[in-house]
Amino acid sequence: MGADPFLVEVTGRSGLLDATPLDLTSPDLGGHTRQHDAAFEALDGALCRIRDIINVGIDALNQAGLGLRKLPEGSLEELLVMPLTGDYRRIRQNALATGQFRDALRTYSENATLLSVAASPRWGGQAAASFLLRVNGHAVAARGLGLLVAEAAPLFEVVADQSERLAVEVEELVMELLERGERVVRKLLSRVAGPAGWATFAAELAVKGFDAVTDIIEDIERILWIIDRLLEMKGEVTAWVEEQRERLSILLDLLDLVRRELPGGSGGGGGGGSW
Repeated sequence: MGADPFLVEVTGRSGLLDATPLDLTSPDLGGHTRQHDAAFEALDGALCRIRDIINVGIDALNQAGLGLRKLPEGSLEELLVMPLTGDYRRIRQNALATGQFRDALRTYSENATLLSVAASPRWGGQAAASFLLRVNGHAVAARGLGLLVAEAAPLFEVVADQSERLAVEVEELVMELLERGERVVRKLLSRVAGPAGWATFAAELAVKGFDAVTDIIEDIERILWIIDRLLEMKGEVTAWVEEQRERLSILLDLLDLVRRELPGGSGGGGGGGSW
């Protein structure tokens, strides 16, 4: 059977089956959009390599029946940073998925419209009217859903950006914590080394007071502040995400829109049946 001239003229297609395919492939994991702490990334990579080597040794020992627990998989960022800040990579993946879903809804709406237009003009009566009502209802609902989804995609990006900004802050704080901690240890060891170390240190404190250890005190106070900041951060992130969750509640309107717009839905016209 040849192509319907009316169908070709109106839709530019030779058959009902050559609709635009829906692209719903699995989205890639999101990456970095900010400059991360280079020292932290170097430390992360080094620790991962050390962990992998140790786990190889643990496997060998376990084969001999020792039964040791392996070191945890995952990077330092995944184990330490993301529990505080959220996984911005996954959030960006959700943003990509939302964009793909939006595009798929637009394609579905266009395909449904083409299907409606492709109905032969010689077809009439209640059957044709019912068919056109249902197909056009699908097209309208898909367009409405696409508009709602399009509103959600940028919100995921906002959440991901904030999450990554906090991740960079955590990385910098962790590196400063390590640096100041090592410095305090070095200073203490240099002052108390040897048999008379503690006695000399105590005498210095007795003569000069806390002025003798001002640098150590400042480093320790900064370390305590960093620890407090890291502990506070999770609460801040939780509160901030709750605010964004309310903005993302727009997605909860999807079901209501489907029911309202689709013929045959629980809230739409067009008779019985379910979509």
